[in-house]
Amino acid sequence: MSLLDQITARLVTLTEHAERLRTQLAEAEDDLDRLRVAEQVVKEILAEHSAAQEETIRPGQEPAEEPVDESVPVHRVALTAARAAELLPGSRLIPFRHEATGVHTLPADYQALLSAVRAGDGPLPCKTICEQLGLSTEPGQVEGVRAKLKRLVERGWLRKSPSGAFLPLG
Repeated sequence: MSLLDQITARLVTLTEHAERLRTQLAEAEDDLDRLRVAEQVVKEILAEHSAAQEETIRPGQEPAEEPVDESVPVHRVALTAARAAELLPGSRLIPFRHEATGVHTLPADYQALLSAVRAGDGPLPCKTICEQLGLSTEPGQVEGVRAKLKRLVERGWLRKSPSGAFLPLG
């Protein structure tokens, strides 16, 4: 096998490895997004539960002691949060555009990405979008942003040009 063949084989192997890592990173980011939503739902439920308990306490009355076994209420709250995330319309962190009521349904970082692409003149490469948003242009940061942009493309919020640059719809 010639040196050029060895280099080509190594290039192919590393390219495939890099693509697998990008996919794993995108999946991990999706998992993080889902966990953030679940955390937010649990916090809201706990806050509502606390507010409801405070309303049932009369002025000058001591609050009732919590049950000794606290695992049951926490389990119920977690179960309720999981069901709420499944049943709520738009429970997906990044909804499909046709399912969303507007851009405001997206998390702030995704809204910023959309704004940056819409503000650009023509197709924008990911690195340029990072620069516009004041983000690092280190490869790891750019790949994280690229994964989010691809998610916006998949969900119908943006278009991707054949060169890999991102464009607003229409």
